[in-house]
Amino acid sequence: MAAVMPRGYRSVTEYRFPEESTDAIIRVAAYHRKDYCRSVIWFSPREHVSIQQSIATPFRRTSTTGLGSLDRLPLELLHDVFLRLDMHTLFNLRQANLASRQTVDSLRQYQMIVSHGLNLFCALLRTRLAIGVSLFDFYDALCTKACAFCGKFGGFISLLVWSRCCFRCLRGAIETKVKPLAAVRRQFHLTRTEIRQLRSFKTLPGIYSTTQSVYKSRITVVSVHQAILVSQAQAQPANLGWNRKFNFMGSCALPYYDRRTGRVEHGISCAGCQLTLKKDNIGSRREMRWAFEGRDKLYAQDGFMDHFRWCEQAQLLWRSSGEGKHSA
Repeated sequence: MAAVMPRGYRSVTEYRFPEESTDAIIRVAAYHRKDYCRSVIWFSPREHVSIQQSIATPFRRTSTTGLGSLDRLPLELLHDVFLRLDMHTLFNLRQANLASRQTVDSLRQYQMIVSHGLNLFCALLRTRLAIGVSLFDFYDALCTKACAFCGKFGGFISLLVWSRCCFRCLRGAIETKVKPLAAVRRQFHLTRTEIRQLRSFKTLPGIYSTTQSVYKSRITVVSVHQAILVSQAQAQPANLGWNRKFNFMGSCALPYYDRRTGRVEHGISCAGCQLTLKKDNIGSRREMRWAFEGRDKLYAQDGFMDHFRWCEQAQLLWRSSGEGKHSA
């Protein structure tokens, strides 16, 4: 049963505003939840400082060598070949010589990935999953907006199934469920042949989940969904109490890149919904559940503006700021 919307949350009438106020409304009534990005595979920006330039910038000198037999291909066809290479091979090819580095760096798709998806790129290399993801796959994911499982804004990638997902589906969808290989082998009585069909990787030491728990051990994990498909077992409900920490260890945040506008969106939450929880207008347990779901939801910019039209608390923040003239 759907949770009941808390009193004082939905406005009686739709709030109307001029389009030019959009950026100011987002600045006042929305915020980015950094704790979400840090609950999954995450690297400090300081770790990227030393590699950012080298991984994205060609050397400023003329190449005296070429690409060998690849030089015979028309440039358009050569770019198409590079787009189909997996990220591990592309990474190694870029280091072969100056010509290969310049060719890879000339690809717009590659530049967008190292500019906006460097965290995920590093995660793929360190987990050795890069061999299964092509440059085209990566760029397509970067340009995908919706969660593959519920259709809402998806700010994350579940690595083993390589699918966009929202935070809610990351925690609770059967498709994103991740468990240790040893546990899955026992649960589904997998043969060695079936195990070889599963994608797997060793988890990275780090801080995971919204509880910010530290995990130092490296454990081989697999996708439960893939195990179900391989073993032809009956799917189990996704909420049967498994340790969700492995879901966080098997995913990474990825912003959405809009090819049409060039805008990059990391996802925003509603400050008005957060304000609702701080007030005394939450009654029943069902209302409390709705309020927490509202607070925890991530939106793309257009989705948030649709939400703002009916969110009374977000509108209250906007009015109290003098419609963006000062802090709420």
